[in-house]
Formats: sequence, C-alpha cells, structure tokens
Amino acid sequence: MNRYSPIKIGLLAWCLSQAPFAAAAGTFDFFQSSAAQNDLAKRIVPVDTAFEFLGFVQGERLQLLWRVEPGHYLYRSRLKVAGPNGELVAVQLPEAEPYHDEYFGEVLIYREDLALDVPIGPGLTKANTDSKPFLIEYQGCAEAGYCYPPQKRWVELD
Repeated sequence: MNRYSPIKIGLLAWCLSQAPFAAAAGTFDFFQSSAAQNDLAKRIVPVDTAFEFLGFVQGERLQLLWRVEPGHYLYRSRLKVAGPNGELVAVQLPEAEPYHDEYFGEVLIYREDLALDVPIGPGLTKANTDSKPFLIEYQGCAEAGYCYPPQKRWVELD
C-alpha cells in the first residue's frame, strides 16, 4: 500500500502553492512579527553585554565589578555571594535607588556601574577549599520591559 496517495500529494501541493500568495496579500503572517516586536528584539542585548561582570581575588579581598549598560539595572536584593563551602558571604552593598518594578513591586536597583570590595579573610587558598570557587548570583532587567534570568558566575581563588 502506498503511504502517499495522489489525493494527499495533491492537497499538499495546493497548500504550498497558496502560501506565498497569502503572505504577499498580508493575510499570512506566521513567521513575521509586528514592527514593535521587531524593534524590541533589536534592542535586546545579551546578558553579558547588559551586565558585564568581572570578579577576582586580590589578597584577602574579593573584587566584584559590573558594568551596567545604559537602559538596564541590577536588583540589589538579587545580589548574593557564596563562599567556597557554600556559606553566604556578608556583603556591604552601597545605597541603591528605589524603583517600582512591574514584576517585583517596590525594589532597590543599581542603574550605574557597581563595584563591591568583599573581605574574605586570611589564609583562604585553593588548597584549603578543595579548589572550590566563590559563587556570585545576580539578576537585572532592561527598562524596555524585559528581565534577564538570574545569573551565576564563579570566581576562582588564586
């Protein structure tokens, strides 16, 4: 028995022949989006561009730096640092700007570049932490109306 009957092949050929005419007429817009969606898609930058992150250990201090792209912001409450053993590290965060966020309500944000200098104590080496890194978590959004998923970055000990 033939899998493809002449009727099925004819119907498929007819459907394919009609699609370009419908698209040209503006009635078939399956793969195209509106101009507003295209503009938003053009403005979305990768998360590592929106929040360029650099972290390193210098002596007994953990240095964390974010370059925040204009039109974007980081949530203060979403900044977290965990030590090599998984314990939360106390971080002195600078003052932040109050902001009403449509997703999270009243929050504090950083619109400008952010630098954190976190004391980690003496004697912390790869050898006595089993080479485990610091875990840095953060999240931010764009003023254009979309948020990036929470991010995780790791900072190795020297």
